[in-house]
Amino acid sequence: MYKKLGSSGHRLSDEVTEHIKMLIRNEHLKPGDKIPNEIELGRLFGVSRPTIRQAVNSLVSQNIVEIARGRGTFVSHAPGVAKDPLGLEFILAPDLQISLAEARLAIEPGVARLAAENATPKDLEKIGSCIDKMRDVVHEHRIGMAIELDFHRSIAEASCNPIIMRVIPIILDSILSTYADANPTIRDHGVAMEEHSAVYTAIAEHNADKAFTIMQTHLKNSHERLVRRKAEKTDES
Repeated sequence: MYKKLGSSGHRLSDEVTEHIKMLIRNEHLKPGDKIPNEIELGRLFGVSRPTIRQAVNSLVSQNIVEIARGRGTFVSHAPGVAKDPLGLEFILAPDLQISLAEARLAIEPGVARLAAENATPKDLEKIGSCIDKMRDVVHEHRIGMAIELDFHRSIAEASCNPIIMRVIPIILDSILSTYADANPTIRDHGVAMEEHSAVYTAIAEHNADKAFTIMQTHLKNSHERLVRRKAEKTDES
């Protein structure tokens, strides 16, 4: 399956890195699956353990695998996706949150459409569970942004599009990282919960056009709430 290593002129550990990637693909290893240990990989590729170790370290730096001390090496949760692949940490624009909201408005209505077309009963159960958790948070007069974002992640998963399933969580994680500055209110969460519930109903009905329209309306409202809160914060200062 794997060609002889060390014959291409590339550094040997780089070749091993590529072959381990090939192994993950060929064996259809999923996030959380364990890959062979150093000894097994060394035998498979005919190279030394230090070379395997260099290759694995390279894969760790690329977030393709992660090492659990004492347990082994596993395929990462989002293989190949760095913590901040968009470099948002280095964007100094004062209205980054609004830019993120605008990006969601441009993308997520289409994601909801795909979810309505492709969602399985298991997907619907997961989305519905998020609604139940949001309802509990609102009834307890608490704020739970992470649960709301889990709802949107679940819709991305229900789209069954592997690109969307990777891109949307990146945007949502960025929103959560700037959450402290957003100043959401309990009332905002209550309104958002009702909007989320309407999105879920449309997806559960497999009504793609309705899901698109309701998600678009929800994100427009969310954008307006964010702009209003920022304006109020500016006035206070």
